[in-house]
Amino acid sequence: MILKIRKFFFIFIILKLRPKTNLSYLDLNFRKIDFTNYKQVKSFIFKKNFYTIKNNHIHSFDFLNFSKKLGGSLGIKLSKNSIFGWYVLNKNKLGFPWSEDLTSRRLINLLYNYEYINSSSVQSEKKRLNLIIFNHIQHVQFDFKVKKITEISSFDIVAFILSTFILKKINKRRIDYIKYIIENQIDKLGMHKSYNILEHTKFINNLNEIKNIFLFFDMNESAVFDNLILKMTSILNQYFHHDGTIPLFNGSNNLYTKNINSSINKENYLKIREFENVSNGIAFYSDKNKKVFFDVVQPNRNKISSNLNAGTLSIEISGFGEKIFSNCGASESFGKNPEYLRYSAAHSTIVLQNTNISEIKEGNPHKKFPQSVVFRRDKEEEFEIFEGSHNGYLNKFNKIIKRKLRIYKKENKIIGEDSFIAYKNINRRFVYHIRFHLAAGITHNFTNSKKNIILKTKTNNIWLYKSDMELIVENSILVDNNFTQPTKQIVIKGIVADKKVIRKWSLEKI
Repeated sequence: MILKIRKFFFIFIILKLRPKTNLSYLDLNFRKIDFTNYKQVKSFIFKKNFYTIKNNHIHSFDFLNFSKKLGGSLGIKLSKNSIFGWYVLNKNKLGFPWSEDLTSRRLINLLYNYEYINSSSVQSEKKRLNLIIFNHIQHVQFDFKVKKITEISSFDIVAFILSTFILKKINKRRIDYIKYIIENQIDKLGMHKSYNILEHTKFINNLNEIKNIFLFFDMNESAVFDNLILKMTSILNQYFHHDGTIPLFNGSNNLYTKNINSSINKENYLKIREFENVSNGIAFYSDKNKKVFFDVVQPNRNKISSNLNAGTLSIEISGFGEKIFSNCGASESFGKNPEYLRYSAAHSTIVLQNTNISEIKEGNPHKKFPQSVVFRRDKEEEFEIFEGSHNGYLNKFNKIIKRKLRIYKKENKIIGEDSFIAYKNINRRFVYHIRFHLAAGITHNFTNSKKNIILKTKTNNIWLYKSDMELIVENSILVDNNFTQPTKQIVIKGIVADKKVIRKWSLEKI
């Protein structure tokens, strides 16, 4: 309530302010990778008064990047009319669309496209645009002061630094605070704490933009993030399947992966770096033939982790340049990833009583989640062992869930062991499903025993999936690049009633 009152008076004050005449918005374009969803923008930009639609792609002003590509008088007119119309409707609002990091993303897009928008403007239009930018600068400065550290996105940081330089208020104290925020959002291995590979990449991109902003304004702090960028990029380089795609954990999608892949100067990251001490995150194994990813993220209530999925202990596996087991993916088609794609059943993981491991709820994510996610990695001469467990089903079903993977180094074989461990004796029976969502293009055939399934990839590689009990195959979907396609999933289904139940399975190339 106090924050709302403060914001009300803040808005009342800034609407009466006028920008200083010596403020310059020229030449302020530091974009490296363009993360605009052009397909989504194209779906609404030619609609009349599209800026009245509640959609983050609209209220971030990403449409300005489309207008610039469109070019000509049509693009310029479309940009100005939309900006001015939007501002009339929204300048007095307290919440959306001045919430999350939308204000920062709008300011960045306004500044990065400033010269294009003004290329055929009369003086009155320039003054009007300058006022809108100035008010956004004031909003960004206010929000940066009142937001918690875990609520500040990398777009907030870029917008704050840009606006601070424009206002000529940059100083060592502010730079040190920015360093502190950035370091707080990266784990020990150099992974962004969203554990979303796409968000991780956006963070790296924004660090590079911040570096270029410092260079532009002739600040000797420009190299301060070099080591962090190197650290984050080196681990990003590990988060690709052998087919060049990124694994679909926590809302990641491959819409921008081509740009991401091409932006990494891999020659800089060929030095061997050890990633042994994973205790929280997406663990991975890689050799020349196969790649395994394992979700052992510890959820929390921090805003930075609000988009984590309920896919604890889920896996993705690829071999010989093709993905075999996947998660169902994510979509940006409607501005937000649909909730059902965040459910446990949408992941290649262990599900008890058709219940999500973490509670997924719009507006209040991760109200309930595993309080303990434990991971251990052991190296033997012939294989590596990944072993993870969580207590997400403990309170409701009295079960600890454990997954153990034995990944052979010189053989194209992985052995899995999934366990349901009762915390105390209880005479209740629960249905479990262990799901393995197949990647697109994989066909399957049962063997006579119904315990084995032969998998055939697009390039005719043959893999044998074995289980210690009869298997079923159900329909599934794969959502990636904002495209949904049907696929299948292998399911181990049964009843758990005993103190401990162990299900064994394997995947081997034949």
